[in-house]
Amino acid sequence: MSATGMIKRMAAHSRERWAEPLASSIDETKSPVHRAANASTIISAVVIGVVALVGILIFAQIDEALPEPENADLADASTSLGDGFAGAMELVPIVILVLIAALVISVVQRMRMQR
Repeated sequence: MSATGMIKRMAAHSRERWAEPLASSIDETKSPVHRAANASTIISAVVIGVVALVGILIFAQIDEALPEPENADLADASTSLGDGFAGAMELVPIVILVLIAALVISVVQRMRMQR
């Protein structure tokens, strides 16, 4: 018998003897891992919001700190970049609604999995 065969037999025996009976006796809906998954969804949404806010603040600070370019083409490019970013910020309410909807759907789905 090879060493890998012996390790496979030992792993199978351990799984049958301890892992499977123990796993069948655990109620997954009341486990700390399940509750932590619900909390992690909310924490993820908060982290996304904070990162987005910090990114906007950093962009605003960089935009204010840069001098106005003397070349007209560079000035137009800078204005175009700022206008594009402002246009993207008009979509923020829609993005927030989508994130809230995703958060609600994931919480409801996890609540359904408890039953």
